[in-house]
Amino acid sequence: MPIAARPAPTFSPVLVTDPAFGPAPVAASAVVAPPRDVVTAAAIEPPRNDRRKSYPMVLFMHDASVVNVATEGPLVQGLGAVCWASPEDQARHESFVLAPEYGSVVIDDNYEPSTLFEATANLVRSVTEESGIDPDRLYTTGQSMGAMMSLGLNIRYPELFAAAFIVAGQWPASQAVPLAEKKLWILVSADDTKAYPGEQAITEVIRDQGTQVGTALWDGRSTAAEFAADVRSMTAQRTPVNFAAFETGTVVPAGSTTSAHMATWQVACTIPGIRDWIMRQSR
Repeated sequence: MPIAARPAPTFSPVLVTDPAFGPAPVAASAVVAPPRDVVTAAAIEPPRNDRRKSYPMVLFMHDASVVNVATEGPLVQGLGAVCWASPEDQARHESFVLAPEYGSVVIDDNYEPSTLFEATANLVRSVTEESGIDPDRLYTTGQSMGAMMSLGLNIRYPELFAAAFIVAGQWPASQAVPLAEKKLWILVSADDTKAYPGEQAITEVIRDQGTQVGTALWDGRSTAAEFAADVRSMTAQRTPVNFAAFETGTVVPAGSTTSAHMATWQVACTIPGIRDWIMRQSR
């Protein structure tokens, strides 16, 4: 179920410098490759942005394959950011969408974050305050590196986000205890040799803390109706943490040379029921 890249929706560039490195620059329009201490992001507003209302916000963080591209890179690579900003999603859940573009890898497989990790947390706080976002309805999601960042941010700042959608990511299980207090939807392929065992280890830690974890195996070739039924079945378990894995051999399209790791998010972003679940959560 490959996904074609879509044109970027209308967005406003946002540039925030980590306070540890000085004040934020005034303009972001000319920035393409931000320096190590700066996060440039595409900020998508609700279509009918009523300044009298307080909206939720979704933070989407991209994978390492679009590091150091134009600000709209995360918006045109796939659906990870723009699915939340689609007319269909906005009709159900009006929200802001914030999609940073990183000029360098933020977290590698050694799990040592760069200064952009802290700058991202500062970006979320800044936009939340300046745009009148509901602080109790902040959500984070991402794929691969972005999923790792979502996990890391929830561990370091457990009070920041109300829920997270983790797509093909991992984090050291030895640090995962704070995740037992979070609302998570984890989606990964059983063929993903790093993320799948990594997420299994994390959910074991969560269970050991007494938190219930719903689990399921899904066919990555399912139709929209079948995925909707899968989501209903999982949400019926009423668990704060949901861990769904695509069955072996079901996410990579026939004849494709892509990895199961990357193929996971090409399917994950086509399942609106997961986004609906995320949007129902509150801190």
